Formats: sequence, structure tokens, C-alpha cells
Amino acid sequence: MSETRSTKIRVIKPGDVIWDEALRSADEAEEPGQEYTAAHSVDDKFSFGLWRRDAQSRHFERPYHEIAYIIEGQVEITDDDGELLTAGPGDILITPQGSAGYWKNLSPVKKVWGIYEESGADLDPYIGPGAF
Repeated sequence: MSETRSTKIRVIKPGDVIWDEALRSADEAEEPGQEYTAAHSVDDKFSFGLWRRDAQSRHFERPYHEIAYIIEGQVEITDDDGELLTAGPGDILITPQGSAGYWKNLSPVKKVWGIYEESGADLDPYIGPGAF
């Protein structure tokens, strides 16, 4: 077994979370948000964590797959085809690698995210409630 692999089960308590300043693009005027990476794969292709930000309005292009669960707040996404999507508490937001659009927080947002960064890897398309 490699030294970086562990089979130990762990619980991260809210008081153990150490928030870091989230990255932001140079054209963003709003205050930066915060994020916490709870785990990532040794090859850095998968990561999982938390993100929170009071305000954000920006264009995005996903170089990776992200699946996010919105814990608090509401966000509005306009995809490059002009479709307007809104996600709020309890919603799962899927932004596949190569997707692009405009992200706007309608209120302070907190989410749990999982990112997969395998170049050229696809997600099965969502085909309806409860199934992929």
C-alpha cells in the first residue's frame, strides 16, 4: 500500500474546516469567496470540497466536470445558448467539461462541489428525474 493511501474513516467537523480564499478571475470586481478542499485524489484528477461567496457575476468556461449541490442561496446561470437556469438550496448543478456561460449569485451562495479533471472524459447525459 502506498504511503499516500489511507483506509482510515474520518469525520471533518465544522470547526475543523479552514477556509482559504477562492480563486477569482482578474476581471471580477466582487470580494473573493472562500473554499475548502476536503479531499483530492493523488493524481489530482478528482477533488471534493465546499465553496461560499456573497456575490459573484462572471463568464465561465469549464476545463473540468463539476457537480455541485447548492446548500444555501440562489444562483442564476445563462448558458452560451441563452438558456436561463436557476439553482437554489437542494438543487444539483452539473456543469460538464467544455460548458460555458454566465454565473450570477442572486444571494450569498454556499455549495458542496466535486470536480473531475480527466481530459476528454465524458459524463453520461442527464435524461430525466433520478437517472443518467
